[in-house]
Amino acid sequence: MGRMIIQQLLSAMEKKDFVKMAACFSQNGKLFDYGPSCNGKDNYFVYGSGQIEMFYRNRFVHNHYSIAQVRIEDEKSATYFASYDGPYVYVKLEIEQLDKDGLVLKAVAHPC
Repeated sequence: MGRMIIQQLLSAMEKKDFVKMAACFSQNGKLFDYGPSCNGKDNYFVYGSGQIEMFYRNRFVHNHYSIAQVRIEDEKSATYFASYDGPYVYVKLEIEQLDKDGLVLKAVAHPC
């Protein structure tokens, strides 16, 4: 069996590969990230794999977002340090729902 979806997602995020990142989400997948508010920025609420690809293309290409020191905790959660145009924030990402094909329907990242 292939790598867990959490591994695929975090690997794509670490490499700033917005195409592979979006491919981890179902067409109706959503990603909520509450980390940016730690740096005085608006939190990220992104709906749909196409929008996830577009949103993170901008974040990655313009160096507005990066992650480091990823630690996979289990098949649905991981921790890492994320930079949202500022100092790194310690974040936990949790996959709350998967679709029947194993793609992410809902993922939430929040400061630890």
